[in-house]
Amino acid sequence: MHPLNVILTPLRQGAPRAGRVAVDLLLRVQAPELPAEAAAPRAPLHLAVVLDRSGSMSGQPLAEARRCAAAIAARLAGGDQLALVAYDHRATLVQPCRPVQDRVAFQSLVNAIEPGGYTDLYAGWATGVEALRRVHRPGVVSRVLLLSDGQANQGITDPDMLASAARNAAEVGISTSTYGLGEAFEENLMTAMAQQGAGRSYYGETAEDLLDPFMEEFDLLSSLVARRLQVAVDVPRGWTVSQLNHYPELGPGCWRLPDLAAKAEAWALFHLEGAIPEGYVGDTLLLANLTLQWDDPKGLGSGPRLVPARLPVLSDAVFQALPEDPLVASRLLELRVGELQEQAHRAALADDWDEVRRLLDQMKGLAAENPWTMEIVAGLEELMLRGERETTTKELRFGSSATRHRLTSLNEEAECLPTASYTRRKRRQGKGGPLGSDTPGEQG
Repeated sequence: MHPLNVILTPLRQGAPRAGRVAVDLLLRVQAPELPAEAAAPRAPLHLAVVLDRSGSMSGQPLAEARRCAAAIAARLAGGDQLALVAYDHRATLVQPCRPVQDRVAFQSLVNAIEPGGYTDLYAGWATGVEALRRVHRPGVVSRVLLLSDGQANQGITDPDMLASAARNAAEVGISTSTYGLGEAFEENLMTAMAQQGAGRSYYGETAEDLLDPFMEEFDLLSSLVARRLQVAVDVPRGWTVSQLNHYPELGPGCWRLPDLAAKAEAWALFHLEGAIPEGYVGDTLLLANLTLQWDDPKGLGSGPRLVPARLPVLSDAVFQALPEDPLVASRLLELRVGELQEQAHRAALADDWDEVRRLLDQMKGLAAENPWTMEIVAGLEELMLRGERETTTKELRFGSSATRHRLTSLNEEAECLPTASYTRRKRRQGKGGPLGSDTPGEQG
């Protein structure tokens, strides 16, 4: 079991003695880089690449999707297994989940996939899940990699039902990541399936753009330290707690955080409100008890880890003079920009571009002191000026999700240092290439 570092940081290091109390609390769960002598073989990967072969994929999109599948196969190690599914209005298990021992033969299977008809996304995804279920066992990382360039227009098409199905699969150890291609796919569906399915969501303007996210996904899965990471927050009677990242809620006061990889940090911001009992004379206040649990990549549970959150109780004058923690303030700003992106996405879907413009102006005002966020807003403005409304709509949705659910680097403030691919801060979510869209200085 790899050790995890848990850090709790409030926006201000104190609470006022009188009146109601509102506290923003940042939880950081870190997986430091292990020394070389402590490194162990990673858990085996069982992947199901599920490719949309509907008629709209004809030509270059399908050719590049085949290339993505072949690139994944080329990265697998001896203990890994790969399933391949192709789907249109029917799903075909091209290869069951097994080791890729003959890459030439696998490439022939991939090359034989031809475009077909409509899009039964559920059938394709479910075929991938079933292929993994047949060989799943404790200690294996099983994930469906679902690619689509269109709407789910056959079979089960309801986004809530599809997201619920992905959540059910994740609960038995089979997670889902989604890859949207082009402008026609339904971004709310794809991001919801990934979020509820304990995976990640990506999109590309072209299929070639998706090659880098496929490799990022492989790097993440190869470096996992903690899976099924969850936190429960218990607050005093009369207090309330809200989770600001909008992670999936597993039960009252309990949320699932992203899977955590080496040299990365999973984080969550909580807003707590309540009142200190009248006549309270203590010097410190127990705000909450946070209980963390996770599994290592081999399926071994950590057992509950209790982390109390306490603050000194201060006079109002002393409290008002306290400075804000810069990291907590920065993460709060990111989440606020992410919320505005989500609002702007809804306005874009309603074709209310005046409202999108107004919300972008709000983002710009908030982001003035945050260079990365400012670059995101500038990129959105550029897309709007060029009249690329479909791409703007996609960027707003995927940018919001990436902002609120991202893993961060352990050295994010030192941007001159290299970082893992899965912690890079991207200015654009839908443009691939050799990570040229990342923040300068973070290319590794």
